Amino acid sequence: MKQIILLTFGVVLFSTSSNAQIYRMAEMNVEQIKKLDKEKTVVILPGGIVEEHGSFLPTFTDGYWNEQVTRELAKAIAARKGWSVVIFPTIPLGNSGANDIGGKFNFPGTYSVRFETLRSVFMDLATELGEQKFKWIFIIHGHGAPNHVRALDQAGDYFRDTYGGRMVNLTGLLPVVAAWDGKKSDAQRREDGLPIHAGMDETSMMLALRPDLVNPAYKNAKPFASDKMEDLIQIAQSKDWLGYLGSPRLASRAQYADGWQMAATEAVNFGLKILDGLDDKTIPRFGDEMEKSPPDVALDKASLKHEAEIKFKQDEWLKKRKLK
Repeated sequence: MKQIILLTFGVVLFSTSSNAQIYRMAEMNVEQIKKLDKEKTVVILPGGIVEEHGSFLPTFTDGYWNEQVTRELAKAIAARKGWSVVIFPTIPLGNSGANDIGGKFNFPGTYSVRFETLRSVFMDLATELGEQKFKWIFIIHGHGAPNHVRALDQAGDYFRDTYGGRMVNLTGLLPVVAAWDGKKSDAQRREDGLPIHAGMDETSMMLALRPDLVNPAYKNAKPFASDKMEDLIQIAQSKDWLGYLGSPRLASRAQYADGWQMAATEAVNFGLKILDGLDDKTIPRFGDEMEKSPPDVALDKASLKHEAEIKFKQDEWLKKRKLK
């Protein structure tokens, strides 16, 4: 019943009736787009990487949360007098799945794009929107890979420098990402370790948003956890790694309110503050913070090296076909 209510709420919220302030780009026509006040219209670009989340969670786990944040953000902005929101179709492209942690660059369930590809996609969208005089763009594309976050941050910086507007990767802001780690007892924190991927927090999130997609076997899941990134890398490198880190069995719907929901609230609050004049450049970024972590820097370099090999293979094929 809760799921039906949620879906109904989403349909009403994204209505394009004459009284609505929230629109879906996919449903708009040219005349409707032309009539938008570009100075007081926020474009939201939701995304979701298609990424393995082990045997208990669906591959679009990140995307379901991003869509929920998008709903909350759109509602908050539209509540402001004179403001409108245009929501793009969810973009199912992301960079560097959690399987990269163990150097398993090809893993069932992960279908990612290269760093340069992701950045180019969002830079292209920035160009289209900038040329059409849109001034406010928020990216909602939460995913914990530092390179993924940097690609979106850089696309946003391009829009700002080129068109003078704001294109902010809200889910890449450090305070937002930090809030993913929900409240836990000491015993829970020891068992779940660093909240990296598909553990207690993400499983709790899916129990709250899409319980129908959670495999009940999570209740008996063996923990694969540590409070050190170096240990998690070794776990992910193991031959029999199951695609998750942490302890899914600790998950509960209630835990969502103390973790991922708090992160959603942070994203909304920062979005509103930016509209009120806060300079997003003053807010720490997750991608920058992770450059201080040697293990993560090494993982990012390994991922980019693998992506360079993919690009070389593709370029060679194009040359052979005389398509480049």
